[in-house]
Amino acid sequence: MSEGTPQATPQRTPLSTRFFYGVGSVAEGTKNTAFNVFLLFYYNNVLGLSGTASGLAIFVALCVDAVTDPLVGALSDDTRTRLGRRHPYMYASALPMALCFVALFHPPEGLGEQGLFLWLATFAVGVRVAMTLFMIPSSAMVAELTEDYDERTTLVSWRFLFGWIGGLSFSFIGYQVFLAPSEGFADGRLDPSGYGDLAITGACFIFGAILLCAGGTHRLIPRLKPPPPAQPFTLTRFGEELRPVLQNRSYANLVFAAIIASVAGGFSDVVGLYVNTYFWGFTTSQIATLLYGVVVGILVAFALTRPITERFEKKRACIGMATFAILFGPLPIFLRLLGVMPENGDPLLLWLILGHSCILVATVVAIGITFSSMVADVVDENELETGRRQEGIFTSAIAFASKATSGLGSLVAGIGLDVIAFPRGAEIGEVAPEKIRALGLVVGPGLTGLYLLTLIFVSRYRITRAGHEKTLEALAERRAAASPPEPA
Repeated sequence: MSEGTPQATPQRTPLSTRFFYGVGSVAEGTKNTAFNVFLLFYYNNVLGLSGTASGLAIFVALCVDAVTDPLVGALSDDTRTRLGRRHPYMYASALPMALCFVALFHPPEGLGEQGLFLWLATFAVGVRVAMTLFMIPSSAMVAELTEDYDERTTLVSWRFLFGWIGGLSFSFIGYQVFLAPSEGFADGRLDPSGYGDLAITGACFIFGAILLCAGGTHRLIPRLKPPPPAQPFTLTRFGEELRPVLQNRSYANLVFAAIIASVAGGFSDVVGLYVNTYFWGFTTSQIATLLYGVVVGILVAFALTRPITERFEKKRACIGMATFAILFGPLPIFLRLLGVMPENGDPLLLWLILGHSCILVATVVAIGITFSSMVADVVDENELETGRRQEGIFTSAIAFASKATSGLGSLVAGIGLDVIAFPRGAEIGEVAPEKIRALGLVVGPGLTGLYLLTLIFVSRYRITRAGHEKTLEALAERRAAASPPEPA
C-alpha cells in the first residue's frame, strides 16, 4: 500500500461465497473460448463460410448485446421477487443457453453461404442473450457483496479464475479429445463432427455452472441490496436512468478502455489458432501444451492482482500493465518477421511461445480483474451523485466490453483474413510463405495499436483509494440521516 494511504480494516468474504460467486464464470469462460477460439475457425476454415461473413454474423450478435445488456441490467436493478433482484434471471438462463450453444455447432448440411450465415447469426444471438440473463445480474452482485476497495478485487479474481478454468478445460478437451488426429482427418481441427461433440460437452459445463452459482448464492439473497421502491418499467424511465451512467467520466473512459482491450484480446484469440497452426507450425498436441502456460499465467494473476493494486492503486496498476502489454504482446511476431526467432520445428520455439503466453496471459487477466473491480467503485460514486444504486446497468457495459472479444475481435480478424486472402482448409505446410508473413503483419501491428488505445483511455480514470473511502463515508452519513430514529 502506498505510503500515507489510510488503511481500513479489510472486509473478508467467506470462502464459500467466493467459490459459488466465482464458479458461474465457468459458463462464461466456456462460451468465450468457443466464440474466440473455435467458432470463426469452424465456420470459415471447416465449413467454408467467408471470413468476413463469419465475423459479421458474430458481430450482429454483439450489436444485439448493445441493447440487451443495459436492458437486463436495468430490469435486474428494479426487480422485486421473493428470489431477489438477480437470481430469477440467473436461473432462467441455464437451459436456453445450453440448447443454443449445441445448435450453434450443429448446422444442417447443405445450407449454403447464406444459410450458414443466418444459422450462425441466429444461434450466436441466442447464446449471447441467454448469457446476458446470467452474466449481468451475477456480475452485479460484486458491489453488493462487499464495499471493501480490495475485497472486491479478490471476488473478481475468483470470477476470472473460474472463467479461465472453464475456458481452458473446454479448449484442452477440444484439442486432446474431439479435435485430435484420427484416421479420417490427419488434422483433427478440420473434422466437422468433432466440433458438434465438443459443443455438447460445453453445454453441460454451461448448464451445470449456472445452476451451481445460482443455487450456491441463493442463501445470500436477503443480504443483497434491496431494490428501490416499485415503479413501472418504461423505456422513458430506462433512458433517464441510463443517461447519468453514461455521463460518468470515470465510467465512460473505463468502458472504452475495456472494450478496446477486449477487442485486442478477442482478435488475438481468434487469429491465435491460425498463428499457432500456420505461422508457428504447431501440431494439435503442441497447441494443447501451450495451455499449460496459460494455466500458470492465470494462477499468477489470481495470486498477484490484489497485492499489486494494494501497492500501486488500481489505475496506476492498469496503466503499467497496459504499457507492458503494448511492448511485450506482439514481440514474438515482430522477432520472427525480423528473422530472430527459431525456425518452425525447433523445440526451443515451443518453449519460447509457452513462456510468452504465460506472461502475457497473466498481464491481460490482471488488467481484466482490475477493470471489473474499478467498476464496482464507480457504482458507489454514482450513488453519491444521483442517489441511485445501479449495479446492473454499470455492470452491463463492462459485460458488453467482455463480449466484444468475440464480436468486434472476430469481425476484425475475419476481415483481416479475407484482405490477405488467407487460404481456407489448408494443411500445415501448404500455405505460401508470403501468406504466412502477411498473417504476421496483420497480427503484430494490430495488437500494438489496440493496446495503445486502451492505455490512453484508462489513464483518464479518476477514482482513487482515498476518494473511494470518502465516498463510502458520505454514503454512510446519508443512509444514517435517512433512517428513522430508533424508539426510546
